[in-house]
Amino acid sequence: MSVFPTGYLAPVCYYQTLLRDSKPMIEQWESFPKQTLRNRCLIAGTNGVQTLSVPVRHAESKQFTKDVEISYQTKWQHQHWLALVSAYRHTPFFDYYADFFRPFYEQHYKYLLDFNMQLHRTVMHLLDEPDAVCLTSDWAGSTTLDLQFEGTNTPYYQIFADKHGFQSNLSIVDLLFNLGNEATIYLHNIQTL
Repeated sequence: MSVFPTGYLAPVCYYQTLLRDSKPMIEQWESFPKQTLRNRCLIAGTNGVQTLSVPVRHAESKQFTKDVEISYQTKWQHQHWLALVSAYRHTPFFDYYADFFRPFYEQHYKYLLDFNMQLHRTVMHLLDEPDAVCLTSDWAGSTTLDLQFEGTNTPYYQIFADKHGFQSNLSIVDLLFNLGNEATIYLHNIQTL
């Protein structure tokens, strides 16, 4: 059993590691660390790697990850959706998967953890994998290090590879939009370099 941080459209290596664990847990009782995969993801845009960040409400003191609220003071949902469409509309499987992701950029979620967990369930459904993830019932003491999810993975087809070369360990949506149903096979067979 491993304890994972929650992730906003977590990177490919995150899902590679998660799928190899028989009883993965998502830590909800950690003190929320800023500027991590918990509210950020990387996608491959026409000008290279682009970071998408979900803005969160800042508490006056440290707060548990489960209590972090999403801020809607800016139109970040609209911006994220436009960025995803711009980056992936010409990929082989964008049209197939777009309707699964669009609702996340149209409705409001109060808590980041709820938003991330619903996205995670959608990803697992699209990967045709059982969702064995549970939330921790109390502080587990540590999570699988975020650095583990910043590894370099085996190249796969990417639409902008001819322009920028292979962009390693982007969001899981990059793998889905580029490989479609072969994404699951890739995740079970890739090696971290």
